[in-house]
Amino acid sequence: MQPWRWIPPGLSDGASHMSTDAALAECARTFGRPSMRLYHWVPSCISLGHHQDSGSIDLDRCQEEGIDVVRRPTGGRAVFHAEEITYAVILPPGAEGGDTIRSVYRMIGTGLVCGLRKLGVPAQLERRPLNFHTHYRSALSVSCFSAAARDEIVLGGRKLVGSAQRRLPNGILQHGSILLGDAHLRLPEFFRDVDSAGRLRMREEIAWKTVSIRSALNRIIPFEEGAEALRSGMEEALDIRFETGGPTVAETSLMETGRRHYAIVSRSVIRERD
Repeated sequence: MQPWRWIPPGLSDGASHMSTDAALAECARTFGRPSMRLYHWVPSCISLGHHQDSGSIDLDRCQEEGIDVVRRPTGGRAVFHAEEITYAVILPPGAEGGDTIRSVYRMIGTGLVCGLRKLGVPAQLERRPLNFHTHYRSALSVSCFSAAARDEIVLGGRKLVGSAQRRLPNGILQHGSILLGDAHLRLPEFFRDVDSAGRLRMREEIAWKTVSIRSALNRIIPFEEGAEALRSGMEEALDIRFETGGPTVAETSLMETGRRHYAIVSRSVIRERD
């Protein structure tokens, strides 16, 4: 098997992260082998699915509190990104394990579960029926973590990782959030046209269906420790080898031009415009 490219873990704003993931997928056919990156978000950010209506989010409040809002190149529902490790795996067309949507979920999930277990987290990759918890049918499922997909990484039956995938002509992108802490529970605070009782119900719904590594282990896992375990787990479970490398010239060019496309509320993009 060809080695996978390992792009060193990074910290940046949401628009930069989304444009990076999209650029890597757009150039995957030319690059010719799988890539993986792990990252975290500064400032905290709400990301929306590719087709999700931003009208459900109070953008003014987000701007007042210094929280970015971006649109992902993938589908799914809203996620509040703060206490987490976000992963992105990019596969070129024809890559081993990339035949179907489900085969990619299973392959990546197997590697992530192995990495999580290296941290002492007894996570499982679980197949669930599509109607589990009424997938995307109620107002509560505006959050990614309140809805269930077919193949979930869970702990004690509760969702630990939320993922989304998009298959493009030049490559496959799957990325997702691995919950280190419980900041994702703040998402309902930023919904529009929802009263305090409704926000409380939404928070309880998300809390009931999710679990974080901190609450499971009763300790905080630093980003760096988590990233190293996930890298090691992917290599072991998938029998692959990572080679460290940065973006190509073509990828970098797309990243720079794509940031504004994904930004809805972004202080860094506003500064660029000024």
